[in-house]
Amino acid sequence: MMLKIIATILFYFGYGSYYILLRPRFVDLGASYFQILLIDSLPAFVALTSVFWGRLADVISRKLFLLLSSLGGIFVLLLGFSNQIYTLLFFLLLLSVFASIAIPVINSMFSYSEDTERTFALYLLAEALGWTLSGSIMGYFSKDPGLFKLGYIISGIAWTIGIIVFYQIYTDNLNFGSPSTSLFKVHFERGLIFLAVGTFFLEFGIVTSYGILSVKLYEVLGKSKFLYGIVWASIPAFLSALVSKFYGEVVKKLTPWRSLVLLSAAYFVNIAILALAKGYLMAFFWILPLWNFMYIALYSAVTRLSRENERATAFGFLNSTLNFAVFLSALSGILADKFGRLSSVVLGLVSILVSLVIFAKLNANVFRDYSKYALPQN
Repeated sequence: MMLKIIATILFYFGYGSYYILLRPRFVDLGASYFQILLIDSLPAFVALTSVFWGRLADVISRKLFLLLSSLGGIFVLLLGFSNQIYTLLFFLLLLSVFASIAIPVINSMFSYSEDTERTFALYLLAEALGWTLSGSIMGYFSKDPGLFKLGYIISGIAWTIGIIVFYQIYTDNLNFGSPSTSLFKVHFERGLIFLAVGTFFLEFGIVTSYGILSVKLYEVLGKSKFLYGIVWASIPAFLSALVSKFYGEVVKKLTPWRSLVLLSAAYFVNIAILALAKGYLMAFFWILPLWNFMYIALYSAVTRLSRENERATAFGFLNSTLNFAVFLSALSGILADKFGRLSSVVLGLVSILVSLVIFAKLNANVFRDYSKYALPQN
């Protein structure tokens, strides 16, 4: 487990380091809201293929696809050596292919446990530590152009080393069921489909709102990349690391379905406050650690709703759903450019309300017999 934690920290340090400061860089380059939201939407379009990569990994070899994804480190490095908006987006698009290959397999590695909530809490703790380091280091390095480029070089190396560690410790016979043999024959629980619908609306609302409000945050912080890196990523990630174990216990006690109802309500309230808050009050509400609560609940739900020999496929399906929502969020950038950013935030809040209703219905009806999903199915 310790090697998995180290590999996770390295991978997400590389992931976070290239991503965290892209929005401030785009703002400084004079990008429109639409271009800023393309930072999420274009990679998300590529990540729609996650279910395909996850399925190929289940059928062929998860280790092979892990090794292939290590090439993403090259494009992390290249992102540090361009200041052209569309060149940056092109490199980001290529990098996203390798991220889409890696993430379903990495997620599946942490799913083979009877105590999935605790295991995913450790995984997300490690992820949060990676983001904490990336936000702090890249925020500091942003003060000097030479150090900034060095940061991207280090990040690319960290991505590659993290993936190689995962490759070394992974065994393809880790799953307890027989291996998948058919590329197109997949068994999805009905509950997994409904979970995906609620997840789509929740993620669309989150990305639409936070993507627009991150520009406001950058302005509130005096357009300081250092402060932005600390407030946008380092502090929330550090707090997330502190509460990951607690969140794991909460999800285990409440069940993933009730946790998602609670989370949708929490996000709705927090985004409404962020939209209205001024000055450093906005920064205070920005750092509240909600994202890892969501992922512990989602990962736990997917684990219970998928077969072990189709686990990478199921996580790929979740990742595709999340990224479909992110891809469509670019449309809210057009809305913000034409009617102001508050219009996009309102759209995001409506979407989150829809997700709350869906998760509440699932909890009341579809998942009434939770014991059916208490343990992973063979």
